[in-house]
Amino acid sequence: MFLGSNLQYLRREAGGMTQEKLAEQIGVSRQTVSKWESGEATPELQKLMDLCDVFQCKLDDLLRQDMTARASIYYPVKVLQVAGFRSAQYVLISANPEPDASAWMDNWIRKTKLDQIPGYTPIRIGLEFPYVSAEQKNRFGLRGYVSCCILPEGFDPAPDGVQIRRQETAEYAVMTIRDPFASGYNRISQAYHLIFEFLSASGFKKKHNDKILPCFERVYEKEGITYMDVFIHCDSGGKFSNYFQFI
Repeated sequence: MFLGSNLQYLRREAGGMTQEKLAEQIGVSRQTVSKWESGEATPELQKLMDLCDVFQCKLDDLLRQDMTARASIYYPVKVLQVAGFRSAQYVLISANPEPDASAWMDNWIRKTKLDQIPGYTPIRIGLEFPYVSAEQKNRFGLRGYVSCCILPEGFDPAPDGVQIRRQETAEYAVMTIRDPFASGYNRISQAYHLIFEFLSASGFKKKHNDKILPCFERVYEKEGITYMDVFIHCDSGGKFSNYFQFI
């Protein structure tokens, strides 16, 4: 059973949560948490479920999976200031929107000759499009995705199917995932949970801001390995706002 080492690992990943803080959240003493981590005692079922709620994990994973192996998949969360930028964005709703929207954006980049600007390499990001109805999701299996390309200063193309959006400078909590698609979307989903826990433990408060993307992702290759950077705006906590009000 990996309960003790998993609790220590999960506390570190949750922004360095202390034993005292964890004990307070689930209604036990710090000494009790210490005994769980050292293997001197085992939580009752309800406390195990409480621990799963705190760390957003499954009971089987908490008890039987060596979560410390995540260290080779997830890099520590960092808080970065992302400079303001303009982006061209294309929204697509389909059964498999990510590759379809990305392929459309690839074609738009070639058509506008954005990839031929000296000294500029197109930077691509993407995010889920939240405004998909329950009927579209449940009856037809549809999802929405937004494929984006960061635009260089002075480049003002005709929209031609895209919408241009300006993003303010903002602070983001960022986690890098190694080989993000190796387990379907599970690794990506888990990264979001880990970042939310970090933001909660770090005391960031949710604030509504229409001019800031609440979250986005960037996929890239490095030395033959695929990586994904997941960005979540520190002050929005992943809250979807009216960020599709383009200018």
